[in-house]
Amino acid sequence: MTHYHTLIVGAGYAGYSLAKELRKLDPERSICLISSDSADYYSKPLLSNGFSKQKSASDLVQKTAAQMAAELHIEVSPYCSAEQINPELHQVLTNKGLIQYQQLVLATGASPLRLSLPAATDGLVWSVNDLADYQNFLQQSQNKQKITVLGAGLVGIEYANDLAAAGFQVSVIALEQQPLAQLLPPALGELLQQQLTALGVEFYWGSSIKDAQLAQQQLSLQLTDGRNLTTELILSAVGLKPKLQLAMHAGINCGKGIKVDQTLATSAADIYALGDCAEICGYNLMYIQPISLSARALALTLTGRITPVQFPVMPVIVKSPALAVVSWPAAKEQQGEWVYEGQGMDWMARFQSPSGQLLGFALTGKMVAQRLRLAKEIPALIA
Repeated sequence: MTHYHTLIVGAGYAGYSLAKELRKLDPERSICLISSDSADYYSKPLLSNGFSKQKSASDLVQKTAAQMAAELHIEVSPYCSAEQINPELHQVLTNKGLIQYQQLVLATGASPLRLSLPAATDGLVWSVNDLADYQNFLQQSQNKQKITVLGAGLVGIEYANDLAAAGFQVSVIALEQQPLAQLLPPALGELLQQQLTALGVEFYWGSSIKDAQLAQQQLSLQLTDGRNLTTELILSAVGLKPKLQLAMHAGINCGKGIKVDQTLATSAADIYALGDCAEICGYNLMYIQPISLSARALALTLTGRITPVQFPVMPVIVKSPALAVVSWPAAKEQQGEWVYEGQGMDWMARFQSPSGQLLGFALTGKMVAQRLRLAKEIPALIA
């Protein structure tokens, strides 16, 4: 059995960011990072614009696991799956043996939601959530022309834009009535749709797949509203769910994520969580900036300086070259109305309370340059 001061489960951006911050603060601490995959370091956001740039999975690797281990002076164990946590004994059982820890950090990430689809689609529906997924989908797309994207949220729209730019005939099927329905008011959603349509993207709103038939490599889809389309491959981008099984089986409190307080501590002693798997004071924020802020705060806490994480307003930047988009949506329970300013492709939409207080905003085109100014007008998410 091996022993480490800090054991990190997960080699995504959250896990490596924490390891980097810890090493800055404590050059001598023993740190082990385990991962169920290759543990190579890459930027996950780059997955959704790799096709148009003709990038392979290996092209997206910035540093291998071995290089990261050498650079940070940590132990990195690829293809090492955490199977069980014993909080009382401070041990994690893995497929490679037992590991003893003083501090355990869960950075297990999230996995794609799976839809129930007709049998004819078996083997033709893929999600892209990591490097291996990207490589698989890249291989599946070879010699294909028609790709259908399920979902019109952030990931779905980014992939639709990228795949269309790469030369594919792209269709988008979504239950919503516009792109980025959670981020944009209808008027700006329509503007984004116009720009993507100009790239060749077709949209099928307010519907889902009811039936499918496969013949000669062509998949004929019948939608719930009676419309029909053909495709050769389906990319499912309908959302992610935090990976909670490891924490739940250890008796750690979970909700929509692994529940942590403002110091990122779970309900179990000496166990913390950050990244896509964590529910921080009620928020599950699957973006880069909150992960970076969490890693810095948690590194301080783990090295003896208890530091509550603070989240300012963090505008969401959409990687949609067809139309630059930045948004900070108001909370669902907040009442107000949209006020617009701009022309052409350049719009500022402010969601204001009846008293005129700024609650949220959406920006397109050149107006995205206003994001930092507007963010300062809205109270911090977690102060």
